[in-house]
Amino acid sequence: MDRIKNLVVGSGPASIATVKALQDIGQEVEVIDVSYDLEHHIKHQVHTLSQKHVDSWKDEEKKRIFPPPKVSSSGVERRYIFGSDFPYRTPEHFQVNTTNCNTEFSHGFGGLGNVWGAAILPYSERQLRNWPLSLSELAPSYKNVLRFMPISAEPDNLQTKFPLFSENFETLKRNPATDFILQKLTNVEDNLRGNGIEFGRARLAVDASSGKRGCRYCGHCLYGCAYQSIFNPKTLFEDLQKDGLTIHQGFVVLELKENKEGVEVIAVSIDDGKVYNFFAEKVFLAAGHFATTTIVARSLNLLNTPIEIQSSQYFFFPFLTYKRHHYEIEFTLAEIFLEIENANISPEQIHLQLYGRSQIIEDQVAALLPSFISKDLALDRLYIIQGFLSSEDSDTLELTLTNKRPDSSTVEIKGIENPRARWVIARTQSLIRRSLIKLGLVPPFYLKVLPPGKSYHSGGSFPMKGEHETFSSDLLGRPANFKNVHIVDSANFPNIAGSTIAYTIMANADRIVRSIKFS
Repeated sequence: MDRIKNLVVGSGPASIATVKALQDIGQEVEVIDVSYDLEHHIKHQVHTLSQKHVDSWKDEEKKRIFPPPKVSSSGVERRYIFGSDFPYRTPEHFQVNTTNCNTEFSHGFGGLGNVWGAAILPYSERQLRNWPLSLSELAPSYKNVLRFMPISAEPDNLQTKFPLFSENFETLKRNPATDFILQKLTNVEDNLRGNGIEFGRARLAVDASSGKRGCRYCGHCLYGCAYQSIFNPKTLFEDLQKDGLTIHQGFVVLELKENKEGVEVIAVSIDDGKVYNFFAEKVFLAAGHFATTTIVARSLNLLNTPIEIQSSQYFFFPFLTYKRHHYEIEFTLAEIFLEIENANISPEQIHLQLYGRSQIIEDQVAALLPSFISKDLALDRLYIIQGFLSSEDSDTLELTLTNKRPDSSTVEIKGIENPRARWVIARTQSLIRRSLIKLGLVPPFYLKVLPPGKSYHSGGSFPMKGEHETFSSDLLGRPANFKNVHIVDSANFPNIAGSTIAYTIMANADRIVRSIKFS
């Protein structure tokens, strides 16, 4: 097999940022990935729907393409795309056993970019204080990412700590409830700021323009975007494939071996079960932190060695308004961000996202409410707040490679509880209640804390400039004993901030590529 100049492992957000950066600087690049994909008959149905105006969609089409996910009082069990579970399918060559956690990772084409909530914020200077680089060093890469990823945003108070990094953006329209809540918050913003709370319109990787991929406000954002308005790496990769990018699909990368000639990539085909060897001058690991951690652990022969993975604790609680707001469901991603820095709760930042009405929330309300309370009465007043803690305040995960066969790997992942997480979350909800109740905005006492791993915001198994010689990587994401292997996903993060994660993953991948001295 011919030697590849630069080989990127994976097809999610980290991978597309790596590929785009390599192409920008004139480097040859190929991709290797499992790439489970949407079923052909569903692709055809989605394409047919995308050629129509929203108003002409038939009810039977919508029911077929946008089946709701399973929802309970514990939240969304799993969110599919157009009713397909392809983002979550796991090849038999990568076996995972879990304890006390709820992990999700993807071998789908586009990774978890197929089902993410599209919320994007850069890390603030404070959130980067334990990193071996500053916000100013990441800033050019945040800007580079916005050259291929759309952003919907509004200029607001969040800009002070979370720069927009672009003057070329458009904004999704507000619904009446969002307007009402933002106005209420604006009326008391000085008091909120005194409690360490800043707020603003949610920033989303969504095309808000009137162009071909602009949002059409169909109201099915959480089930799949037929118009491709929500940023998805898969869409860009499909475009790049048409332009000639080689993607070796159907391969699980198991292990890497480096010598003077370059890097040998050992992979198994999910089609015939045979092991294949690829050879590259440089390899970029963008497989997602679980898969990347497994590949590095196997390559370093860390068998039966527990590896800590940092995680952002995820929680949610309902949010009520005294005033009813009945409106058509046109958009269902996050509407408002609230950022909390309050030393009485934590030295770390806490990130909250407020969601308005959607079928998911309506189903969740039905699971939460006692039978004697009218569902319809509650729905026009109820919203959901999702929260994320920093890894310092959160439960952790532990991954152990327990078996490394010639054609497969087995890992065990377990959750390790941090009692501080529940303490911080309870006081966060209490602060929100005290701050907003006089405004007619009431967070009830119900609170749900999800198991570690459920936030999707995890990483840090081989942190840049980490203290341990083996369990660390350098500023270029290179783990121990490797000179031409670069971790470019969150497995190299020094910590996981209580914030969105994909934007910073992509920016850091871009930074690493542009910092390398290629021969």
